Amino acid sequence: MSFSQILFRTAAEAQRTCIGILGAGGKTTLMHTLGEELSKHHSPVILSSLTKASRSADHAVHFYLEFESEETRNELLVNNPLYIMGEIEDEQKLAGVDEGQLQSLYEASEVTIFECDGARKKSIKAHQPFDPVFPEFTTHGIIVVGADAVGARVDGKLVHRPELFREIWDVDVNYELEPAFIAKVLTSQYGYLQKVPKDVEFAYFVNKSDTFPDEAEQLAQALATVSRAAVYYGSIKKNILIKTL
Repeated sequence: MSFSQILFRTAAEAQRTCIGILGAGGKTTLMHTLGEELSKHHSPVILSSLTKASRSADHAVHFYLEFESEETRNELLVNNPLYIMGEIEDEQKLAGVDEGQLQSLYEASEVTIFECDGARKKSIKAHQPFDPVFPEFTTHGIIVVGADAVGARVDGKLVHRPELFREIWDVDVNYELEPAFIAKVLTSQYGYLQKVPKDVEFAYFVNKSDTFPDEAEQLAQALATVSRAAVYYGSIKKNILIKTL
C-alpha cells in the first residue's frame, strides 16, 4: 500500500491536485515520501512549505528565485519531484514560500504537496491564529499526529507550544494525553479543523506505529469513532500503512 492511498484510490486521481499537510509528527517525511511516490506517475510534482523547514536529505532543495526566472525555470522542472523553498534562513533552516508563490508553483505542476505549519519536530501542537492555513486553491489535506503523543504530558517534550495548548484545552502540565482527548483536539473546530476549509477533502494519519504500535492503533480508533474522514495509521519510516475501519 502506498501512502498516496491515504487520499487517492489510484495515483492517477492525484492529477492537478494541491495537497496540504497539517499537524505534527512526520509532516516533512510524509511530504517527501508522497512526492517520490506520485512523481512516478506525474510530472512535475512540486514540494514546498508555507513555513520554515529544516534541510532535508530526501531531495535537493531549490529556491523560488530560480523558479521565478525564465532562464532557469525549465531547467528546474526537469527535476521530479522538485523541492522549492523561499530562501536560506540560516545553516539549519529554510524559509518557506508565501501563498502567492505557492500558487505559482501549483499552476506549473501536475501535483503540488506542501507543509501548512511547523511543529519543531513535536508530535502534537496548538495553532496560533497566524499559523499558515490551506490556501483557497488547496484541493486535499492530510492531518498528521505522532502516536507517541498518547500518554505524553503537556510540556515541551512532545507538545509544540505547550503553554498555549494548556490554555486552549484547560489542562495542566502534568495532564497525560489520552487517545480520546487527542482525537477531540484533532477533530474540533477549536482545534486542528479550524485550519481546514470545509471544501478540502482530507484524511488523518497517525505516524510512528513502528515504535508505538498500541498507541497508534488506539489513537486511530479514537479518531475513527468521532470523524467521518478516513483514518490511517502506520510508519513512514518502516513503510507501514493501515486503514482504520
